[in-house]
Amino acid sequence: MIKQKSKIHGLGIFADRQITEGEEFYKIPIDIIFFHNTPGAAHIGDGLYVFDEKVLKWVNHSCEPNSAIDLGKTVLYALREIASGEEITVDYDKTEAEGDKIPCNCGSRLCRGYFTGLA
Repeated sequence: MIKQKSKIHGLGIFADRQITEGEEFYKIPIDIIFFHNTPGAAHIGDGLYVFDEKVLKWVNHSCEPNSAIDLGKTVLYALREIASGEEITVDYDKTEAEGDKIPCNCGSRLCRGYFTGLA
């Protein structure tokens, strides 16, 4: 995976090869999982937070994501085939803590216009 400029927001993580549907393509380092919010950490659900400068920090939101987090296995996996060069995205409504409506710039045909946190 490579980090580069994103059309969604700032920088993003992009596939450097084709990823097949269902493939577990990134193992979340469990030594950086916290049970409390930590500055710079991403909320990944069930009261768990992860500080991952390498990948998760740069994964942008999409209302029609191509990836999701499996908390049981602590992996990022493909919801569908992901082409080489395609941005890796997750639905923040499935991971982030509830909060204010944040405008969404994902550009998906299914865009909700905003995300708020755990749906």
